[in-house]
Amino acid sequence: MESNPSFDRSLAVLTSFVYFVQGALSLSGIAFLLYLRGRGWGVSQIATFSFVIGLPWALKLLYGAFSDAVPIQGLRRKPYLILASVLSLGCWIGISFTPSSAFLLYALALTSNLGFAVTDVVTDALIVENSREDTAQLYQSLAWGFRSFGAIVGGVLGGWLAQHLPYSWAFLATASLPVTTLVASFFIHESQTQGETQTQNILKPILQSLKALSEPDSRLFAGLLLTLSFSASFGTPFFFFLKEKLKFSEIFLGSLSSLAWFGAIIGCFFYGKFLKQIPVKKTLFLAVGINVVNILSTYGILNTWSAAALSFLGGILSYLTLLPLMASAALFSRKPGIQGSLFALFMSVHNLGQILSTFLGGKLFDIMGLRMLILVSALVSLPGLVFASRIKSLES
Repeated sequence: MESNPSFDRSLAVLTSFVYFVQGALSLSGIAFLLYLRGRGWGVSQIATFSFVIGLPWALKLLYGAFSDAVPIQGLRRKPYLILASVLSLGCWIGISFTPSSAFLLYALALTSNLGFAVTDVVTDALIVENSREDTAQLYQSLAWGFRSFGAIVGGVLGGWLAQHLPYSWAFLATASLPVTTLVASFFIHESQTQGETQTQNILKPILQSLKALSEPDSRLFAGLLLTLSFSASFGTPFFFFLKEKLKFSEIFLGSLSSLAWFGAIIGCFFYGKFLKQIPVKKTLFLAVGINVVNILSTYGILNTWSAAALSFLGGILSYLTLLPLMASAALFSRKPGIQGSLFALFMSVHNLGQILSTFLGGKLFDIMGLRMLILVSALVSLPGLVFASRIKSLES
């Protein structure tokens, strides 16, 4: 990477740091699910809660549009990163007091995710602005590799906190993460927009992004994102299968999460080292097949040894599915003036697919059970092959 003149090292450092923090949000993952279960919530209720609080991740186009069209003091990225970090910080402090009101818990978790989603959009916009044909895959490998590293730390520590301390400690530890992002944001070097220091029409980047999404190849790519995102449908039921049926401890569950993310780092390395040399379109075909294999491998998790091995393998396969999608989205988004908005729109499609899958998975679990739900998730991925085959603008 050092020899590539179009690779921005300062952006690489920023990307690594921000994505590490995003991964480390797993600090509260186990504690939060068990906290809700302890309040007497069923699997379907918890899946519905995850759907509702995940909605801010499906509205990333709005944040991208504001960042593109409404500069603050002539800056389009840095102020939003600061404000979003403060928002998430305050909300997680509130959650650490474990409010008894379900409405307040919904509100705090929803608003916290709003802050994290805005932070994600701003970082992605900076990456898109600096992505070229020869660097798009490198930035994505770096970003998601460090996110994996953060998740490894968060998984192990989060499992330990959930087993040994009140859940509020895990929530308070999560509140420290936006502080880190807040501090880092002050060191971002961003040039003031030239001739665009005044607020523009906020609808302009939104409408332009929607118009870009209506192009044939963009529609096909959006369909591919939706089909592959359905793998999230059995996540919540499977967690409680591991906890309540296989009787895995909180520490072991956290270790499984870390193993999966360690595998993801291997997947990032493999992608950045080898698959980056393959045309992007061909990697999309590989992504679909790998996703199906990854989903079906879940059937093999029957005890601690199989859970450890397949969690590690699943981490590798997950990122060999994800990174081609991210690199393709960055390339599709290279349209002047709407880079942040258009990439955010693609990510909104992907995130909406995941949160809807989580919601539907909770309902389908009550009807068909876990094993059939896993099979349905794998089958839904297969139309992705048709979508990928019809995309013409990416190199074949």
